[in-house]
Amino acid sequence: MGGVQQGAELGLWAGMYGIIGYAIASFANAWIAPKFRRMANNLTPPDYVESRYGASKFLRGYHGIVYIFGTIAIIAAQFNAFGGMAQAFGISRPVAIIIGAVVVIVYTGMSGMWGVAVTDVVQIGICLVFLPIIAVLSMNVLNEKVGMTLGSMFSEPFFATPSAAGTFLYSLIPTVIGSLFAYEYYLRFQSAKDERDARISSIIGGIFLLVLAIPVGLIGSVAHDIFPDIPSDAVLSHVVNQTLPPWAAIIFLAAVLAAIMSTADSMMTSLAGMCSRDIYHKLFHPDEEYNNLPHSMKIARWSSIIGAVLATIISLNFQSIMGLLFWTSPLQCGVMFAPIIVGLFWKGANKRGAYAAVICGAIIALIDMLGIYAWPERMLTTMAVGTVALVIGSLTDKSQTQLQKAKVTAK
Repeated sequence: MGGVQQGAELGLWAGMYGIIGYAIASFANAWIAPKFRRMANNLTPPDYVESRYGASKFLRGYHGIVYIFGTIAIIAAQFNAFGGMAQAFGISRPVAIIIGAVVVIVYTGMSGMWGVAVTDVVQIGICLVFLPIIAVLSMNVLNEKVGMTLGSMFSEPFFATPSAAGTFLYSLIPTVIGSLFAYEYYLRFQSAKDERDARISSIIGGIFLLVLAIPVGLIGSVAHDIFPDIPSDAVLSHVVNQTLPPWAAIIFLAAVLAAIMSTADSMMTSLAGMCSRDIYHKLFHPDEEYNNLPHSMKIARWSSIIGAVLATIISLNFQSIMGLLFWTSPLQCGVMFAPIIVGLFWKGANKRGAYAAVICGAIIALIDMLGIYAWPERMLTTMAVGTVALVIGSLTDKSQTQLQKAKVTAK
């Protein structure tokens, strides 16, 4: 949905930017996922941070809180996609968003990670079949109307406008970096049978995404030329209705709607885990067993409901799918890159360095997000500052550095 919308606004290649980023992220995860899998007892990313640097309410609290806000923004983006697609069935966007929120709450209550995995397999299979068909049929319609060919479309430069390079980085960097340790990906790695399955699944996912990137970019670009007056968040439903037989259009639209809801479902599951385990359990009751806490399940359920309500409000006021997905990325992925990824490979990183990385990175991220100053590249700048702070903070605490090295080596 986001790729088609961006393709309709900025051209063929721009529609592929985000999906190319996710494909690269999947291939990178084939290398990263097994490392996380070896860390038994780490159920969530903050658990890994704690095992790496020791117990810290600051690190866990920051990690949990910013990811709660970021996850709500991503859920809002899913509701936006649902609203755009539901218009094909004659449902207004606001009504569709509210319906989507209700459906997601039901999904979250009925299905865990296994349910998400099973429905995703069915939905991705349908998309792999129907997206190329829609792209070919769309190209035929465009060729009849304006005589444009596939070759002429692919002859466009990868960066069609002066701002396209910035758009590419805005989509690519948070997608790749964030996917290395995002909450919902981490849960999937931990749900895999073993390290081999985690690695192979990541590679297969990357291949599927590269295949899907081409028809998504084509559909977005064609949609712009066929329906120049239709809002970009609604062009996919119009293309489907105009190019597919009614029975095929219904199957595809239903599959995409289900996929949107399934994605939101996994995000809601993550949100429940953040609030109940990372905040309620580990932050306020670290010495208790999770299953013995009296309100853990209530907090999980109510956090999902409240998150869906907040996401609905955001979605009703912001229509850009890709914008919502990536706006909070510097505060999440940019800040946590150094403590998690650099700390994964550099044994000298310690708690003082992690504190410095989070504090300095968060300041840099907020400066850009609040419009105080626009860095040349918002994610890379945050990551670079956080990495430098991690190194300086760790090296200036030599006793802790030696202790951490021994701890990591023992593990």
